[in-house]
Amino acid sequence: MRLNAKQKIPFKGMMRSMMMLVATVFILSSCNNDDGDSLPENVAYVSLYQASPNAPAMDIGIDNRQLNIYPFDYTDYTGYLRFYTGSRYFEFTPANANNVVADTTWTLSAGRTYSIFTVGNYNDLKVLKLEDNSDAPSDGKAKVRLVNLSPDAPTLEVKADGQTDPLFSGSNFMDASDFTELTAAEYDLMVTSPDDNGIQLNVPDIKFQNGYYYTIILRGYHVPPAGNNNALSVEIIVN
Repeated sequence: MRLNAKQKIPFKGMMRSMMMLVATVFILSSCNNDDGDSLPENVAYVSLYQASPNAPAMDIGIDNRQLNIYPFDYTDYTGYLRFYTGSRYFEFTPANANNVVADTTWTLSAGRTYSIFTVGNYNDLKVLKLEDNSDAPSDGKAKVRLVNLSPDAPTLEVKADGQTDPLFSGSNFMDASDFTELTAAEYDLMVTSPDDNGIQLNVPDIKFQNGYYYTIILRGYHVPPAGNNNALSVEIIVN
């Protein structure tokens, strides 16, 4: 992966990513490393994304030690953090509380990259774990994948303006495609449903750059419950 790619993170999310705790011996620092220091051996890279559209602010625990200073809110994204390899225990609790609402154990390998997403409705919170490693893109290409984190949406697909066949099709909740090569260019994307139920999200002017990896995230509710404004939307992150 292009681990030195700059992430497009909103100001709040950027501040939270910068302020992630490094107090435990299992977490080293943010993955982007601009000071020229050599990377430690036996290091893996893990990003975390909060995609539960009705969850309260949460805390993240790693091996029973708190990772975050600021609460982990809906759509917050850490970017890649460096972890020592081996078996790591991840748990998620409401902010400033002790009751674990989701957890997972994952064995991390040296030099590998991973993504963790908290997904679904808060009363049935799930953890989606993905390995992000893929062969390097061909010259003039980017690699793109689709991750569907909308808990109530019908089957979805992603199309590019001017192309007949979808870039990604048949995507349901918690589905994650493989990284697919696309010509590095600017695209106007559209998220629709093959069931013709009125879903149409336009995502214009998306530039996929040569040699980079991207994840298209579908998130939020197709039909938000009363009092919830987190409607179906799209975010594209750089891996």
